[in-house]
Amino acid sequence: MKILHLSDLHFPTRIPFLQLRGKMIVGYLNYTLRRRKKYPSYVWSSILKSVETLNPEAIVVSGDITNVSHELEFQAAGKILSELPQDKIFYIPGNHDRYTKHAVGGNPFFEKYFSKLSGDSISHNAEYIRIKKIGDLHFVGWDSSLPLSILNAYGTIQPQVVETTQKILREKKIEDYVLVCHHPIWNPEERQETIHHRLRNREEIAVLLKKQPPLAFLHGHVHTNWVKFPGPLMPYYVINSASSTRLDDTRHQCGFHLLEIQNRNLKIQRYTYNQEQSKFTEAPLVSYSEKE
Repeated sequence: MKILHLSDLHFPTRIPFLQLRGKMIVGYLNYTLRRRKKYPSYVWSSILKSVETLNPEAIVVSGDITNVSHELEFQAAGKILSELPQDKIFYIPGNHDRYTKHAVGGNPFFEKYFSKLSGDSISHNAEYIRIKKIGDLHFVGWDSSLPLSILNAYGTIQPQVVETTQKILREKKIEDYVLVCHHPIWNPEERQETIHHRLRNREEIAVLLKKQPPLAFLHGHVHTNWVKFPGPLMPYYVINSASSTRLDDTRHQCGFHLLEIQNRNLKIQRYTYNQEQSKFTEAPLVSYSEKE
């Protein structure tokens, strides 16, 4: 089975300034003035062409479709993402999709626009667990994000989320699954995150996951690509495809990954946007073992 993993798409959407409140003002100005040029629309067009060429059986987006969680952004993202084959996709939210309390609330925007594409809801919000079967493989989605202050982008997963997930997997007799969560459960030494940005209880979650490990843990959040190979602490691949729509720079090696799974064996190919050829091309994996 071929899986295309995208993340941190951050689609640009113009928002009337008077409709912005609090944290949204700072976030919108930061994106518009500092980061918008790094996300040209032609990169998304090239991703669509890659989808046609690679013809994956599943497409995963591990969060951050929006920038400041304004409803106009979700509406615009819905139109853009409708260009993908809808029967193949699996979405989960990122911290920018939970940017403010208004975006979560009693009628959360992400669920309003993307619930049908995110699988069956096993629980809601506080224990967000989604499961979707595409082809012969099950995808499990967790929501690690919270509406926080402007200085914070950390995440958390409650232990009961892991326990409930594993209970459901046992009841449904699901052995092979891919886990999708926005925040990393592991970082290479040179890309460690501060307490304000990381999954705060990831060591605890990693221990719980060893009881029923996934084939792979797909995430985003840190805007540069890497792959961790299975090891004794985490006996599964950890794959970061962020940020798929961003141009490379000296600190960020962006793009996406194509996973091929056959009989529990994974083959992973990385793709980056080649500006000289104006398309995504194969690139060497940025890979690590747990000890690094």
